[in-house]
Amino acid sequence: MVGKGMDASVEAKPVQAQIEEAMQAFCDEERWESIFLFSSEGLLMARCGRSESYGQENLLEFVFALRNTWELLGNDMPVKEVTVRGMYRRTLVFQSFVEWGERLTLAAVLSGRKGYRRAMRRLMKRIHDLG
Repeated sequence: MVGKGMDASVEAKPVQAQIEEAMQAFCDEERWESIFLFSSEGLLMARCGRSESYGQENLLEFVFALRNTWELLGNDMPVKEVTVRGMYRRTLVFQSFVEWGERLTLAAVLSGRKGYRRAMRRLMKRIHDLG
């Protein structure tokens, strides 16, 4: 079955490759240094780019800490996004969402003060369309 707006050649690629292609398009906009998609267990599902300031291990540590925070807050104070302004004019963005019956976390390193929310929504929609 081919999803909306996708042709059969796209369908033949593994989902991880399709997600990484979508992520790479955002990295190519020069808004993002890197983007990582982590599973609920903290496994790396997809990635693109490379940040000199914040690597995969650093972001994974944040993801685990945030997951505990999100669980503590629970349904009383649901949190969808956490943004951290880092050193060296970098912004770390963590968005949690449910896809494929699993809570996923999208972690991105942005350079400068460029807007990101619309692009994050577009990327999450693209991941949803691949499901």
